Amino acid sequence: MRQLQPDPFILGRYLVLAVNNLRRRMVRTALTVAGVALAVTVAVSLGGFMLGYRRAIDKSIDMLGFQVMIMAKGCPYEAATMMLKGGTGLLYLPGDTLDKVRGDADIESITPIFVGVAQKQGSSIRDDGAAGQNFLIMSGIDLDSYRKMKPWLTLKQGAGYDGGRWFAPDSRTEVVIGFEAAEYEQRKVGDIFYASITPAGRRDPVLREFKVVGVLDRTGTQDDGTVFLPLDIAREYFDRPGQLTILGIKLKQFSGAKLREFETRWLKLPEVQVVGLQQVKNTLVGLVATAQTMIAAVAAIAMIVAFIGVINTILMSVHERTAEIGIMKALGARRESIFQLIWLETVMICLAGAIAGSILAVTGPSLVERMIKAIANLGVNGSVVSITPAVVLYAVVGAVALGFFAGLYPAWRASSMRPVEAIGRGI
Repeated sequence: MRQLQPDPFILGRYLVLAVNNLRRRMVRTALTVAGVALAVTVAVSLGGFMLGYRRAIDKSIDMLGFQVMIMAKGCPYEAATMMLKGGTGLLYLPGDTLDKVRGDADIESITPIFVGVAQKQGSSIRDDGAAGQNFLIMSGIDLDSYRKMKPWLTLKQGAGYDGGRWFAPDSRTEVVIGFEAAEYEQRKVGDIFYASITPAGRRDPVLREFKVVGVLDRTGTQDDGTVFLPLDIAREYFDRPGQLTILGIKLKQFSGAKLREFETRWLKLPEVQVVGLQQVKNTLVGLVATAQTMIAAVAAIAMIVAFIGVINTILMSVHERTAEIGIMKALGARRESIFQLIWLETVMICLAGAIAGSILAVTGPSLVERMIKAIANLGVNGSVVSITPAVVLYAVVGAVALGFFAGLYPAWRASSMRPVEAIGRGI
């Protein structure tokens, strides 16, 4: 008895035939792959932004070091956002607020902060007049309590680099500057710079001289862009004796109940408000969650456009190969074999696009981040795009699933052709 020959249209042959068919129309295949790659790049980048922005919010708030802020009455979320960015709403607490609050039995530690804005005087090699680039954020701090609240603050050290030291508590000229301020201003330990400070109630600024005695290592927070000086000296220069911008507080036991009790006690002061950082975090994350719908819609539109492009490409390919498909069926190719061949071509296009798009997104997150920050003021410092393997995997799986469904109709149409009619239409 004659031995049955194996079906020539096995998976390996499918793969070879599919690759050859796609190579025969290289330009069209390349354009379709590029369309899928663009959609995947958008999806991965937006997914990385959603994840990275949440992490940036968490990090910026956690790196403030305290759990509760007491500040002058105003919009708490606007004030919190300004603090995250290293700015100030120019609202100040009365001078006796610290003395009233510091005796609270629930407080583990407390640090007073005074924030002011000064104008740079020829200090930057990049003074180009752009908005915000001619100003310095100057924070007056109580050195001991501030460093206790933020133990991760360290002076920059490295090969051949001296990070210096912290300023003397009574020094009128010594400052420590954050990493980004030092990089942007091209300043190092020992440099002298000048800043114009306008005291409260006056119009004419006073030119002050400062000496950099220390440069902080990078933290990825608002501290990177700040100039630090002694608390009393900052208040003297801005002519706000005893006043503060914020009291940063860490509670002995931090919970929702303890925070509400603390708020209830100190909201009795008519001139202050109490803001829990967890409350701010939840609000900002809620805003991100709302924006996720729009972001997901953009990614979905990109994928739909790619889906339509893939279907159109495969349908055109099937139409051009009508006679070829008819001959294959006349020579014994089964219906499911034709279906699998066309379906495999579709999946291969989407897989190639997914891989190319993922590589593009992974290698270019800094560009995406710069574009996002240029378009929107996000209210946080540090990286806002975090592309993880999980984000890439989801995008690749989604693109392959797109190819799976996009190939169904063209494959069904090709497999449903009758050999004689197909040959006749193709001739």
